[in-house]
Amino acid sequence: MKTYFRQRLLLLLPTLVGMTALVFALGFISPSDPAAVIMTMDGVTAPTPEEIAAKRVELGLDRPYAVQYAAWLGGVLRGDWGVSFITGKNVLQELLQALPVTLSLAGMALLWVILLSVPLGAVMAVYRHGAAERWLTLLSIALTSLPSFWLAIVLMQILCENLRIFPTSGYGTVRHLLLPGLVLGAGTIGAVMRLQRDALTEVFAENYILTARAKGLPLFYIVYRHALRNAFIATATMLGNYAGALLGGAAIIELIFALPGLGTLALTAVQARDYPMIQGYVLMVGCMMIVVNMCVDVFYVMLKPNLRLGDGQND
Repeated sequence: MKTYFRQRLLLLLPTLVGMTALVFALGFISPSDPAAVIMTMDGVTAPTPEEIAAKRVELGLDRPYAVQYAAWLGGVLRGDWGVSFITGKNVLQELLQALPVTLSLAGMALLWVILLSVPLGAVMAVYRHGAAERWLTLLSIALTSLPSFWLAIVLMQILCENLRIFPTSGYGTVRHLLLPGLVLGAGTIGAVMRLQRDALTEVFAENYILTARAKGLPLFYIVYRHALRNAFIATATMLGNYAGALLGGAAIIELIFALPGLGTLALTAVQARDYPMIQGYVLMVGCMMIVVNMCVDVFYVMLKPNLRLGDGQND
């Protein structure tokens, strides 16, 4: 296991280097000159080309790409992610302040996925080819197909404005996260429902399940004690893969429900062309997704040791 873990860490290095290079390249492919943007934010409404050129020299933007990238990467490793063009504050500090909100939202979405998709997928498998499966299949397809922003607006109108069950916006209590988490996880719920159904259907064909049913054991007992445990391996792996997607897809939900998370910070930065903040957001979310995917791989190998890299020895 230690060997596999070391190999996974080594495989992460080129991924991290490539991601940081792409993040830094955002400043070069952007339509606006960062020097001109900074001067405008400093109150210079119409900077001359000479002033912009002097500012570029001051910021080190006249140096070759490789030199700038090395200097920027060194700053990132030291915790210096630059300064926001909008607020003038340290980018890393602002991202860390918004990070708990996004993590809470993604965690709530993942909790909704587990609580709803696993039992509903089990119902679909138990009542295969029945009315329950057909209706739940339609529900899963609808959840996967509906745009999250449209679903958020509809549920906000019904559950927040009409029924007054949830608050419409804000952050501070668990109630503020319940509806945004449900909307964020809706598409994942639909996908995992079908995955859980297929995984359980395969488990139901195993000999030990057939033997248990032949002995007359209650169906609920068989599903709960035996089938779900084995079917959950594939489901847990997929949940881990979706966890990274939930982190990256929270931006529009945070904006709709006025949650002060990373997504809201990033969308504001995009509108204002705050490139240091955009770079910091992409870098942080990318690192989180890489870490999540690595944890999923390690977890899957712990469940199935025969998938380990190398010679398969347990060391």
